[in-house]
Amino acid sequence: MKDQRGKPLKATWKLVKADELEVEVPLKEESAGPVLVLVAQSGLAKADEVPMQMYSEAAHLDHFTLNAGDQQGVLTGTRLDEVSGLELENFHFVPGDVVRVEGKDQLRLSTPNSMSPALQPGQKLVARVALKDGRVLNLETVVEPPRPKLTLLNKNVQAGASMIHLSSTDDLAQDGQMTFFIKTEIPATFPRGEKIEVATEDGAASTLLSLADGTLVLQDSRTVLGTLRPLKSFGGSVFGPLRLRAVSENGERGDWQSLATLVRVPSLKEIRCPDSPDKPCSLIGQNLFLIDAVASDSQFAHSVPVPIGYADSALTVPRPNGTLLYIKLRDDPATVNTAALPVLPE
Repeated sequence: MKDQRGKPLKATWKLVKADELEVEVPLKEESAGPVLVLVAQSGLAKADEVPMQMYSEAAHLDHFTLNAGDQQGVLTGTRLDEVSGLELENFHFVPGDVVRVEGKDQLRLSTPNSMSPALQPGQKLVARVALKDGRVLNLETVVEPPRPKLTLLNKNVQAGASMIHLSSTDDLAQDGQMTFFIKTEIPATFPRGEKIEVATEDGAASTLLSLADGTLVLQDSRTVLGTLRPLKSFGGSVFGPLRLRAVSENGERGDWQSLATLVRVPSLKEIRCPDSPDKPCSLIGQNLFLIDAVASDSQFAHSVPVPIGYADSALTVPRPNGTLLYIKLRDDPATVNTAALPVLPE
């Protein structure tokens, strides 16, 4: 035998039947690709050439999870980086990135076409999984019940104790509170055992709201009022975008939806200014490291940045316009907020 570069591969063989040979070739150190088998017969000057294809170890497929109504599913197994696509009925699925979860590969595949109502829960199908080397593997698949689906109707933010007024309606102070209404789409009525998960985008912190603990309250059979108290649910070091999703009684999870941006706010007390109008003032408070920058105007033409690791309780700031300062928080530096504080003499 010879590989695609013409390198000889040592082969041992034996006669199995009158018309059948068994050939063994060590291929552990070889790369996948075409190989040539040379069979020399007695009495013939030239050997017969039999081209073959040498494959890498095939992907192992455990199962393909697809919920009715979804346009994407998850393939579980090993060596799933070899998968180039999946066919289910008349739908073609395109692979995304492979992630490693508990020693197994998980590959999310999606199709641009809606499969509802083409595929029904409990329907048994055969998925044809195409590999990059041309092989096609069959995998028995059962369509799972639809995942829970809900719609966020509206939300209301109640400010915390800080003197800072948050100008963005999407910002939620850590010591504040948010109430929001959601409406269930799937199933038709909101099950009493269903919960709402609220979590950070990176999944580092999450909490579950439920009817049992009073953080969810039914308005009617489809509409639910949720209440989130971030400081109680997450503690003092969680910040950034928050999102929510439904979690059914059997653990099925719906799609994520954006909810708010959680921001930590400092406790501001007062501004101390000298008699001279051309000299800066001092902003007095606690946790001033949570501020990104302070300015005397909304355009931040006259501003002071707060350095990383600032631990003092007083910060030199531009003289305010009356009693008003403009503040950007470290957890949402793109938004300009305001703070009206008493201005006292030095």
